[in-house]
Amino acid sequence: MILDTYTYYHFMAMGLREGRIGQVDMAAVRRYQSLKDLSAPIERLPPGATHEWVSFYTLDIGYSFIIEAARLAFPALPDNHLRALVLQLVADAGTVFFVFFVWWHWNLWLGLLAAYLYVSNVPFYDLVSFAFYYYWDIPISFIVLGSLILAHQREREATLWLTLAALTLAVGVWLRGSWWLLSLFLLAVAASSSRLRPKLLIPVVVFAIVATPQMIRSSLARGQLTFTTRAAWHVALVGLGYYPNPYGLAANDGVVFELTKNKYGVQFRSEDYYVHDQAAKKEFLSIWQKDRQFVIRSFIGRLSESIAGSTQTSVSSFLWFSNLTYRLACLAGFIAMVFRGGEKRLIAIAAGGMYLIYVVMTCVFYFVGLAYDNVSQVTLFVLFMGGIEAMHHLGRRTLARRDEPLPDAG
Repeated sequence: MILDTYTYYHFMAMGLREGRIGQVDMAAVRRYQSLKDLSAPIERLPPGATHEWVSFYTLDIGYSFIIEAARLAFPALPDNHLRALVLQLVADAGTVFFVFFVWWHWNLWLGLLAAYLYVSNVPFYDLVSFAFYYYWDIPISFIVLGSLILAHQREREATLWLTLAALTLAVGVWLRGSWWLLSLFLLAVAASSSRLRPKLLIPVVVFAIVATPQMIRSSLARGQLTFTTRAAWHVALVGLGYYPNPYGLAANDGVVFELTKNKYGVQFRSEDYYVHDQAAKKEFLSIWQKDRQFVIRSFIGRLSESIAGSTQTSVSSFLWFSNLTYRLACLAGFIAMVFRGGEKRLIAIAAGGMYLIYVVMTCVFYFVGLAYDNVSQVTLFVLFMGGIEAMHHLGRRTLARRDEPLPDAG
């Protein structure tokens, strides 16, 4: 699967070498799209051609940096999505080893089991199989939560692991604005630990240095303080179209574009949805004023289906579990980790809080189907492994008690 939006990101990556951060040559995009072959090599315009550089604000621009890294790393491959796809596969292999490394600190067999479960998780191997930013939330989430675990397990290296987590979160905010809220939450979780609190200065400074330019770019583009230029209201209207409705909405981008064009006279601009997004906001608020019950029912319905893993595009987390059974096991893991206390409780709160924030925030505007089942799947995975570790701990304690000598009757 090759998403059409990928083309814009690739041309944006090509502009980086000319110092054009976040800009796309629309003339080159139109020329490439006229080929009607998304697998063709992506090439610059020939010498003497007229360029049309514009700033890209429709989505956050961080994915263009990843594509440029892939272009530099794999020059022997065709200069198209294949380079980005191979970089994802390399990152995925690295994530397998990182997952093993993290849970090996709890127990060798848990490390091996975690690596096996990672490669068996359907959303993980589905998302890595096509080139787009959806996949990258997976390694980001694992690095952040894994670094929290390692900061406790390897206390002398705690500052290093927390700095890695902070740097990774800063990369995340360049990919998606939702990482701003998740970052603030995780900072609060780390600050709640008396062991980690004294070691947060360097991580916070690193996060600020890397993440702040993204906020500055977004704020300058919109003329006010803002954390992202993404088209949130467009997505909100698409989300309302998830259920049958009398407003002509459907869970389809094209339907919403057509609606704002016919009703508000908005012309489509692929590089910046801002005018369209304002029209979408007006339409959304109009529906809210007329039919609040529908909007609330839609949100609650999408939220409940997202939590249960039963949306229209959901897939099974594991082939041998129903999604509902898996989520109940993860809830049991959360409870077990809280009762275990200490490091396990902190990780349970971090993973459980991330899950709740991410799913609720996504469902305010959309729903958690396969495309957005990345952060949520990682947090569920952590809680599931926590439950297995708690069972292992309980089993060892039970066996130890059985082996204790009986008291002397004399």
